[in-house]
Amino acid sequence: MKQSILFAVAAGSLAVALPQPDPQPDFGAIELENVTLSKFEASSDLVSRDGGPWNGPVMDISFPDPTLLIDGDTWWAYATSSDGHGHIPLAKSTDGGERWTWTKKDALPDVGPWVDPKDRGIWAPSVFKNDAGKFVMYFSGKRTGGSRCVGTAIADRPYGPFKVTAQPLLCDDAGGGIIDPVQFDDGHNRWVLWKVDGNSLGGQTTCTGRPHTPGYKPTPIRIQRVTRDGLTLQGNAKTILDNAGAADDGVVEGPAMWKRRPGSYVLFFSTHCYSSDSYDIQYAWATKPDGTFQHRRTLARSGLKQPMYGPGHMDIASDGKTIAFHGRDKPGNKNTRRRMYIGKIKFPEGDYSEGIKVLNYHG
Repeated sequence: MKQSILFAVAAGSLAVALPQPDPQPDFGAIELENVTLSKFEASSDLVSRDGGPWNGPVMDISFPDPTLLIDGDTWWAYATSSDGHGHIPLAKSTDGGERWTWTKKDALPDVGPWVDPKDRGIWAPSVFKNDAGKFVMYFSGKRTGGSRCVGTAIADRPYGPFKVTAQPLLCDDAGGGIIDPVQFDDGHNRWVLWKVDGNSLGGQTTCTGRPHTPGYKPTPIRIQRVTRDGLTLQGNAKTILDNAGAADDGVVEGPAMWKRRPGSYVLFFSTHCYSSDSYDIQYAWATKPDGTFQHRRTLARSGLKQPMYGPGHMDIASDGKTIAFHGRDKPGNKNTRRRMYIGKIKFPEGDYSEGIKVLNYHG
């Protein structure tokens, strides 16, 4: 990750260094363990397939961009709309995330007044329970006449139905739109994080629907405080990470944050194009939620040992150790589905540790 940029002054050979971000401590390496492909149980009208190296049948369901909510003894998983399973597909588990039931319910049956009726695909939900006991969903939807924005929806129960509020919470048409909103509660302040979808505007990355142009567009991950109910913005937004150009294929996205201890925060995110085998999960450290996250490491990536390719867009449950993410069980993006995987993460013991432990499932 580049820490400074040098440029030459036309009048001479003097090189001037742009200001560097405040140096952040390296809080060490995180390990990923006990990864399993989620097995959805449902009625017989859903076709099951051979589970490969995993025992038993696995329902042939796409469940991209999964997010987790623990409510009492029940775990809920929400996903991006796909395969005609509604705007927000929903699964639940009563054994701590070991086995999942496909509910066949749409948690967001009505996308509300501002979402474009010609493009009702809802992406990357994030659900939490606020201090008043209401369940709040952040999601990304395409605004009529504009780009994707962050929307909010409210429900009395974790399975919905969630009702969309009248106006989006955040938009950024000039930046390319907003995707991948997620909430974070540091114990005092509540925050919303998101990705500015700059690669949708073009650039050199392979992950764009626009004509390619020179260079890489900014795809910053940004953060801003919200009220404790999660519905109103406070203060100003701040960029906490951006792509590193060719090293990321010009993309960082899918943020999730966890407070390891006071003064130690980890930001998880994905890099490269979601449809490629290079898609991965990385993380970085900072001393505060709106700090500049540094010391990037890789948590999971594609390979050969197990058939999981393009792992990415993870969420961390409120137990602080269980994560969900999607991946494909075959290389390439043709005739494959992004299925949900569950894993456990192990944090370093101390505030500082040396060495890098990258779990590479496939080589």
